[in-house]
Amino acid sequence: MLRRFAFVLVLVALATPSWAQFVAPGGTIPVVANLPGKNNTFWRSDVSILNVSGENTTVQMVLYPEIRNGQPTFETQTSDPIPVPAGQQVVLTNVVQSKFGLLDKKGALMIFSTDGKPVVLASRTYTTSDIGSYGQDVSSVVLTERAWIAGVENDSLYRTNVGIFWPWDSSAQFTLTVYDSQGEEAASGSFTFSRSGLIQRGLDTLGVPDNLLSGWIEITCSDATALWYAYGTTVDQSTGDSVFRPAQGHQPK
Repeated sequence: MLRRFAFVLVLVALATPSWAQFVAPGGTIPVVANLPGKNNTFWRSDVSILNVSGENTTVQMVLYPEIRNGQPTFETQTSDPIPVPAGQQVVLTNVVQSKFGLLDKKGALMIFSTDGKPVVLASRTYTTSDIGSYGQDVSSVVLTERAWIAGVENDSLYRTNVGIFWPWDSSAQFTLTVYDSQGEEAASGSFTFSRSGLIQRGLDTLGVPDNLLSGWIEITCSDATALWYAYGTTVDQSTGDSVFRPAQGHQPK
């Protein structure tokens, strides 16, 4: 019930035109993590929640699981209420572990104020090294029916992961088609959901050759009316440094 209320509340705010980017009573971070990666990296996510109203509020978070081989890696979890004073910001360091007690996991996060107060969200997923840290800001754009991700690469220098967050407790299938810069199809595949959650896979699992220097992805959802989120992450094969690109779609009707 709480998850359903949270998503309805967020969707009410998102019913405004996507280009308007109004402040809302909540939002979605399509991927957060606490897990090791390649090249001795360990990725974790910090989340900032800013209360821009003149009154105190509380927020709650719903963490949806990554789905692997058709199965969730954990059950959907809801956080305890988190107070955010008026005009102040709360920073949740390594949110997957600190607020949900999970290790070596990845998922999608929905955040909402319990009383409808407007909040502004920011998230960074990063790893540390001997000389500091590096990572990527993670943002979201609500999508419907069809979306695109530009600037993907899959070769000896860079690899690209693509992720889709499906927030509904129903089935859906997404068709992903990868094109080169000239518009020639390089590969295609599908993500199938039987429940809410996040699926993230590398382009190589879709059959994309290892010489795609500059390409783009088209994503189509089997439910043309549902709202969802998608993104691409292009990663430097040597350093692990990455760039996050939210998928872009037509304005929801």
